[in-house]
Amino acid sequence: MALNVSVQGAETSDRKGRIVLTESVGRGCRHIRVEIESGCCRPDPGQFFLIRERGVFDPLLGRPLAPIASSNNSLDFLFRIVGRGTSHMASLPPGTEVDLRGPCGRGFPGPVKRRLILVSGSLGIAPFLDASARYRDKMEVTVILGVPGNGWEEFAKWCSSRVPGLRITSDDGTLGNRGNAVEEALSVIEPGDEVWGCGPNAMLRELGHLFKIGSGRILVSLESRMACGIGGCLGCSLPTATGMKRVCVDGPVFEWQEIFPNAW
Repeated sequence: MALNVSVQGAETSDRKGRIVLTESVGRGCRHIRVEIESGCCRPDPGQFFLIRERGVFDPLLGRPLAPIASSNNSLDFLFRIVGRGTSHMASLPPGTEVDLRGPCGRGFPGPVKRRLILVSGSLGIAPFLDASARYRDKMEVTVILGVPGNGWEEFAKWCSSRVPGLRITSDDGTLGNRGNAVEEALSVIEPGDEVWGCGPNAMLRELGHLFKIGSGRILVSLESRMACGIGGCLGCSLPTATGMKRVCVDGPVFEWQEIFPNAW
């Protein structure tokens, strides 16, 4: 039975598609494009789709992936191979039929400040590839990518080709400026700027430093293991300042203070 649920103004539904492009972008990272049989609405940056090969039940669960670009009939995704599910997804050739559920969750709302700073840790840049393309003609957008360094050259180059003026930092100093993405954000932030973050929890927690110099709204996108994608299984629940929340429907995007109420 097909599923249809209204989430954040868009209809979450089960869709059919097929992979039409797959390419390596370095360091175990993969870019795929999926053509949607019945067309597709444009998801908000940070919303995601659960994707799995059609007719294959091992792995059983779809992988939650945030689109990096969308059109009327296709979605592009970026992911890193970290387990059996993503390894299987990376091995699928063009022409493979897939099932998708989405768009799921609550993405980033439209920015309300005059400048937007997007802070990402490695694969956390995925939703910001979409967001930067969507907003850079309407306002000043700065995108920061933090990576470990050596071995991430191909990934950084691929991201730079999609984001004009991408600011890159690396832990070992081999790519861009030495340091991390939050330190880079501290060097460019101005009072009242809006900040969005996506990456490891440790990085997201450190974004609280930006409040000390007058940052406006800070929103963060969380990663979590999940099964249904529509809030029924409660497997992605986490404690917040206002009680338990489900990442798949109450998020994955939250106000920073709600997730890290006691950080600073």
